[in-house]
Amino acid sequence: METLMVKSKKKLQSKNPSESSSLKLDSENGPLTEDIIGESTKEESSLLKVKQPDQTTRPSKFEHDTADREQTMMSTKQLRAFRSDESYRIAQGVTMRLMAILLIGFLLIYLKSLLIPLVLSILFAFLVSPSINRMTALGIPFTLSTLIAHTFSLVALSAVLFSFTATVGPLSRSLPKYRDAMVSEITQGVEWVSGKLDSPKAKETLKKEIGESVLPKAIDQGVKLTQSGLSTTTTILGNFFLTLLLSIFIFMESASLKTKVSEAFGKDHALLMSLSDIGLDVRAYVVAKTLTSLLTSVCVFAVLKIAEVDFAFFWAMLTFPLNFIPTVGAIAASLPPITIALLDPNLSLSTAVAVTIGLGLINAFIGSVVEPNYVGQKVKLSPLVVFLSMLLWGLIWGPIGMILAIPIMVSVKVICSHVEGLKPIAIMMRG
Repeated sequence: METLMVKSKKKLQSKNPSESSSLKLDSENGPLTEDIIGESTKEESSLLKVKQPDQTTRPSKFEHDTADREQTMMSTKQLRAFRSDESYRIAQGVTMRLMAILLIGFLLIYLKSLLIPLVLSILFAFLVSPSINRMTALGIPFTLSTLIAHTFSLVALSAVLFSFTATVGPLSRSLPKYRDAMVSEITQGVEWVSGKLDSPKAKETLKKEIGESVLPKAIDQGVKLTQSGLSTTTTILGNFFLTLLLSIFIFMESASLKTKVSEAFGKDHALLMSLSDIGLDVRAYVVAKTLTSLLTSVCVFAVLKIAEVDFAFFWAMLTFPLNFIPTVGAIAASLPPITIALLDPNLSLSTAVAVTIGLGLINAFIGSVVEPNYVGQKVKLSPLVVFLSMLLWGLIWGPIGMILAIPIMVSVKVICSHVEGLKPIAIMMRG
C-alpha cells in the first residue's frame, strides 16, 4: 500500500509540478487560501474606508434643525430690514411731497403781489385773443392787431374805472345814512318782539343786549367791511393797468412760444400738448363766463334802474367781477342792492320785494340754465372740485383768488391729463 501511494504521488508531481508545489505549501504552511481571502477583505475594507466618509462627521438632526432655524431667522431679519427700508422710503416720499406743497403754498402767498397780475394778464390775453385773431385774418399785422385790441381795452377800462371811482365816494358817504336806517328798523323789530314777552326783565335784557349792543356793532363792522371792499376793488382796477402791460408782452411772446417749446422738447411732448389744450379750454371758459357775466350785469342794471335803487350802475358793475366767483359771487352781488332797496325810505316795501324777486330770477336763470349749458361744457370740473378750489384760492389770494380759481383748476386738470402718472387726478377732477 505504501509503495502504491508513493508511486501515485510521484505521478502527480510529474504531471503538474505547480499544483504539487502548492499542495506542498498548503500542507507545510497551513490554510493559505484563508489568509489570501482575509488579506483581500482587509484591502477592500480599507478601500471602502477611503471612499466612504466617516459616519461620525455627518451632521446630526439637531444640527440640521439649528441651521434651518438660523437660516429662517436670517431671512426674517432680511425681510424686516427690507420692509423697514420700504416703509422708510414711503415715509420719506410723503414727507418730501408735504414739504413741497407747503413751500408752494408759501411762495403763492408771499409772491401774490406779482403772481396775481401775471395770472390776470394771462386770462386777459385769452379774452382778447379772438379779436386779435380776427384782425390778423383780415390782413392786419399781428403786432398792430395786438396794440389795437389792448388800446381799445385800455380805453374801456379807463371809462369803467372812472365811473367806479366816481361812485365810490358818494356811496361811502351814504353808508352811515343806511346804517342809521338799519339800526332804526332793527330796534323797532326788537321792541315789537319784546312787547310780546310777559317778563319785564326779559324785555329789558332784549333791548339792552341786542338792540343797543350787539346789532349796532355788527352793523358798524358791516359798514367797515363794505368800505374796505370798495377800496380793495378800486386798487384791483388800478393795478389792472399793469395787467394790460403784461398782457401785451405775453402776446408778443406767444407768437414764438410754441416754436420754442417744440424745438426744446419735441413736437409730441406733453408740455406742448398741455399748453395747446390749456389755451383752448381756458379761452373758452373766459369768453363764455365774460359773456354770461356781462348779460347778468345788464339785467341787474335794468331791474335796479326801473326800481330807482340808488347807485344802480355801480351795483351792476360790481356784479360783473363777482359773477366770476361760482355760486357765492351771484349771492354776494345781490345782497347790497337788496339791502339798499329795503332801507331806502323813498322806496316802498313792495318795490324792495320786487327787486329781491327780480335779482333772484336773474341769477337763477343764468346760473341754472345758461351757464351749465354754455360754460359748464367748457369747464368740465366736478362741482365739489369747483367749491373746494374756490375756498382754497380764496384763502391764498383773497377775493381775487376766488375769481381765478376755476381757470387755475382747469389748467391743473389739463396738465394732469397729459402726464401719465397724474391721469387719475385728472379723472377725479372731471365733472
